[in-house]
Amino acid sequence: MTSTSTIKPVEKPVQFDSPMFEIGIELVEVDNLIHATEARNKFGVSGKGLCVAVCDTGINAEHVDFQGRIVDQVNFTVDNGGELGDANDGHGHGTNVGGIIVANHDHIGIAPGSSIVPIKVLDNNGDGNFQDIKKGLEWVLENHQQHAISVVCMSLGGSQNFQSDISMSNDEIKLLIKELEHLNIAVVIAAGNDFYMHHSQEGMSYPAIIKESISVGAVYDKNVGSFSYKSGAIAHTTAADRITPFSQRLHTSTHPKCFTDVFAPGAPVTSSGINGKHGESIQHGTSQAAPVVCGVILLAQELYHKASGELPEVTKIKHWIQTSSFSINDGDDEHDNVANTNKNYIRIDAMRLLGKVRRSLEVASLVHANILEESPQ
Repeated sequence: MTSTSTIKPVEKPVQFDSPMFEIGIELVEVDNLIHATEARNKFGVSGKGLCVAVCDTGINAEHVDFQGRIVDQVNFTVDNGGELGDANDGHGHGTNVGGIIVANHDHIGIAPGSSIVPIKVLDNNGDGNFQDIKKGLEWVLENHQQHAISVVCMSLGGSQNFQSDISMSNDEIKLLIKELEHLNIAVVIAAGNDFYMHHSQEGMSYPAIIKESISVGAVYDKNVGSFSYKSGAIAHTTAADRITPFSQRLHTSTHPKCFTDVFAPGAPVTSSGINGKHGESIQHGTSQAAPVVCGVILLAQELYHKASGELPEVTKIKHWIQTSSFSINDGDDEHDNVANTNKNYIRIDAMRLLGKVRRSLEVASLVHANILEESPQ
C-alpha cells in the first residue's frame, strides 16, 4: 500500500430534508436498536477497566464527555505544532467517533466506563497517510499494557474496493493487525463509504479488507427521512436496519474470509463535537458504525475478563458476533439509488452478544468442573 494514499474518514450528506429528530443525552436511536443500555444494566458492565485506542483526527479533550477518560494522547500529524502529545481535534470526526464509544456526560456512549487514547493520524482536513496509521498501530503495540488497551478503532480507509487481502500478505499494516490479534486486541475498521462510487460492486476499502480485523458496515437506526450524499448515493427513504446506500459491503459468498463481519447503526449519529465543552455533532458513515461495534466489544471483553481474568481471543469475539447478531437483508426494503445485493448480512445486538458470552463462560465452567471431578485424586 502506498504511504501517500488519501484517507476518507466520513460520508457527508449534502441534502437534509428529513424531519427533525430528537437529540437527547444518549445515542438514543442507536441504543434502542442494539439494546446497549439494557445490556449494560443486565450484565453489570460498562467497559470499566479497559481502554480503546482511536486512530482518527484526534479529540476535543476539553469536552465534558471525556472528563477523566483520556489516559494518554498521541499525534503523528503536523497539526498542533507537530507536538507528539497533543491530539487536539480541529476536524470533528475523531471526537464524534470517540464519543460514540466512551462519552459519559452530555452524551452516553456504548461503553461509558471505558477510557480512551486518541491517536491523531488524520489531520484537521481529515486527510492522512498509511505511514502515520502504521505509527499509530506500532504505538498501541508498545503501550497497550500500560493503558489496558483492548480495542483499536479505525474509522478510516482508502477509496479502493477490494474483495480479498491475498495480495497483502506482507503488508505492514496487516502484519501489525495480526500482532494485535495475537495479543487479543480487536482492531475494528469501517468498511468504507464508496458503494455508489464503485457502481454497487461488492467489496471493502483498505484496511477493512484485512481479514484479521473486524470490518463494519452501516445501517440506519430508524426512519429519518431521505438523504443525498456527496458520493452520489441517495436514500429516498430510511428505516431501521436498512443498509445505507454509501456503505461498502462484501458477502461471504463472494469471499469466505474477507467478508464484512457485521453491520451497525451509522447514520445519522449524534455524538460529542469540537465546539467547546458541550459541543455536539451529527455525522453519517461506516465511520460511525465502527465505534458502535467497538463499544459492544468492550462490554463483552469486560464480562469475559471478570469471569476468566483474561481477554477473549479475537476469533472468539468474531464467533460471538456471527452467532448472536440479527439477520438483515440487503434489498428487502431498501429504497435507494444503488443496486442491492439481495444477500443476508448481520447487524450487531449488545444483549444477544453478551448473552452469548455468558453462555460461553457457563459452558467453560461446567467443562472445567467435570474435568476436576473426573481427575484422579
